[in-house]
Amino acid sequence: MAEVASIQRLIGPRLGTTAVFLVDGVGIGAWAACVPAIRRALGLSDSALSLSLLAFAAGGIVAMPAASWLLTRLTSRRATILLATALALGMLLPGLARSLPVLVAAAFVFGMSKGALDVSMNTHAVAIQRAWGGPIMSSFHAAFSMGGLLGSIVMGFLFAQGFDVTTALGLMTVAALPVIATAAVLVRGTAPDPDVAAPAAAFAWPSRALLGIGLLCFLSMLIEGGMADWSGVYLSTVTGAATATAAAGYAAFSMMMVAGRLGGDWTVRRLGDARVLRLGAALAALGFAIALGLGMPVPAMAGFALVGLGVSNIVPLLFSASARTGSVARSTAIAMTATVGYAGFLLGPPIIGFAADHVGLQVALGVLLLAAAFIACFAVRATRSGSS
Repeated sequence: MAEVASIQRLIGPRLGTTAVFLVDGVGIGAWAACVPAIRRALGLSDSALSLSLLAFAAGGIVAMPAASWLLTRLTSRRATILLATALALGMLLPGLARSLPVLVAAAFVFGMSKGALDVSMNTHAVAIQRAWGGPIMSSFHAAFSMGGLLGSIVMGFLFAQGFDVTTALGLMTVAALPVIATAAVLVRGTAPDPDVAAPAAAFAWPSRALLGIGLLCFLSMLIEGGMADWSGVYLSTVTGAATATAAAGYAAFSMMMVAGRLGGDWTVRRLGDARVLRLGAALAALGFAIALGLGMPVPAMAGFALVGLGVSNIVPLLFSASARTGSVARSTAIAMTATVGYAGFLLGPPIIGFAADHVGLQVALGVLLLAAAFIACFAVRATRSGSS
């Protein structure tokens, strides 16, 4: 009965944290959807636009280690609500830019709020998971993935109704703030996280185990970044798919990632962390083998869907594993893992593009197949090193 009562007390905090993950996803989905509109509005070239995209990613990388320090001054609950509010307000900034320098600065600030929130909300989610007594991390990340789809769909609808970028992003902010306010009420009863209470632990050198987990996270997010930027290009240029079909390739990847995360907690309870990591990475490798080996539109889309299902639970499980290493505070461990992983998301597309210029895109995407195979080979070691 005591265990049931404890879980009942955590339902509110879990729902509130899920709402924050949803808002975070909406933010990134809205940003991705408005990039083409901003490009047209400012008349930017591809190289100029890439500066703002790089600034967004750089802001996230800079803010992630700093977020660990913030969590030593606040509880993870308070930091999460504060940074979620900052993210919602930060969504406005790119829409207000009227020149490239202002857009770069706006993207950097927005990226900082995104990166810092990623560390804070994942730290808080890990604390709730430990109190819950079972794997629930994938459900949080499922909310993030659904938020990404929701953000892009709503922005597309607003653009179709004739709203400009500034107004559309303003409406997204107005919609997000009440959700965050509700989340703040729901998480109010969460106990302070003792693992983010020591300022001295805010910055530390990563242990060997944490470095290994970070490497796997880097490879997983390298796959995600590569799929985001190159799956459509591969379908259109290599397989000869029509434009609409090429766009459906990434949609298949995204939808299967959502589905995988929705069922992730149940799967982890049945199979365990190590098996889910290993089987997921192996499934992603198989998906790449089908997509790249056959080189035809329908098999490629099916292969990319398998990749989405396979990688769906890798990052949530690696975040959980990093928090269990015990070498540093949980907030610091998650900050380290998230920073390294985010670097993979940033570096993956340029690496593939550079390789494609020399060996062709079909061969260059084989890097992602090798990344998935590497994760499958070392998944067991990562979960063992991340055991308490």
